[in-house]
Amino acid sequence: MPKPTSALESQANWIAAAGEPTRLALIRALAAGEKTVTMLARECQTEMVNVSHHLSILKSAGMVTAQKDGRFMLYSLVGAAATGALLEMTHSSGAKVIVPLA
Repeated sequence: MPKPTSALESQANWIAAAGEPTRLALIRALAAGEKTVTMLARECQTEMVNVSHHLSILKSAGMVTAQKDGRFMLYSLVGAAATGALLEMTHSSGAKVIVPLA
């Protein structure tokens, strides 16, 4: 079997980042717009430290960005578009993940 290229590894890491229940909940929450860790923890009913951990994974994969707003960080999705009850996320390579919002 051939060795995966860095482009394939990037795609695989990006897809894998979405494949965990807490991270899926965070993605769904962020589909409505940018939010702080506190807002996400409340909405996803989980501890802030847990939210921070999963946001770090999503950020490393390139699925979310963080922007400083005063003393808070605002997180938002990258390459995402909500249409009806679906959220379509697109990797820079063109790979897509579709997440139901309902």
